[in-house]
Amino acid sequence: MTELPNVLRVPAWERIPRLLHGFFGRCGGVSRGNFAALNLSRHVGDDPALVDRNWRCVDAISGGALRFLTMRQVHGTQVVFVDESQRTGGEADALVTRARGLALSVLTADCVPILWVAPTAGVIAATHAGWRGTLGGIAARTLRSLQAVGVEPADVLVALGPAIGGCCYEVSSEIVDQVQNRWGLMPGAVRRTGGGRARLDLRAANTAILTRSGLPQSHITRIGPCTRCAVSQYFSHRGADGATGRQLSFVAWEAGGG
Repeated sequence: MTELPNVLRVPAWERIPRLLHGFFGRCGGVSRGNFAALNLSRHVGDDPALVDRNWRCVDAISGGALRFLTMRQVHGTQVVFVDESQRTGGEADALVTRARGLALSVLTADCVPILWVAPTAGVIAATHAGWRGTLGGIAARTLRSLQAVGVEPADVLVALGPAIGGCCYEVSSEIVDQVQNRWGLMPGAVRRTGGGRARLDLRAANTAILTRSGLPQSHITRIGPCTRCAVSQYFSHRGADGATGRQLSFVAWEAGGG
């Protein structure tokens, strides 16, 4: 029997009129083996027919009223503004829109999916942040892109979804040195373990970058577990030695006027 998809939502966001969002896990699809079960990436070696069936499952859960727009994530800092006319986000690591019925989508397996909403301005965004994007400042760049269209940081709400935690994400000390040299010390995000190694909490690092960029701490929500710890529920690149699927996080305005 197929498990029902596990979709996390930010409780406070449920009260925002016409906003739809969610952080999916790996449960609920038809893919097999390392990609079991709700793999939504067509670029990891999974059977394309099964991936298509998984997307139809997501469409059914959303009532078929949304068009999911993905991007070719490259661990960079490119932010792209999109509208109803576009069929893909292209090469980018963040998407921004005011369009209705367009679900901005992030696919991850340890990296941080960051969803954004500015309710008053009617603007939403979705960001992908691995360690390279974190170092490059993709979160800060997304915030600046919102400011460029008239959205003030005080009007923005952000949710950081399931991602690998500092409990499991061991990197070289050189990486955390680069991050802290650029963005400042991050005691809550970095723990030195000796031997030229360190543990990095990507969500804590992006939270620090966002608050230092002017976003109020109270406007940031962290939701979901460490993907490596919860590998039975979430795809984890580290947990599967690289051979795994990708889960979906999305944000959208309901289609229609008003």
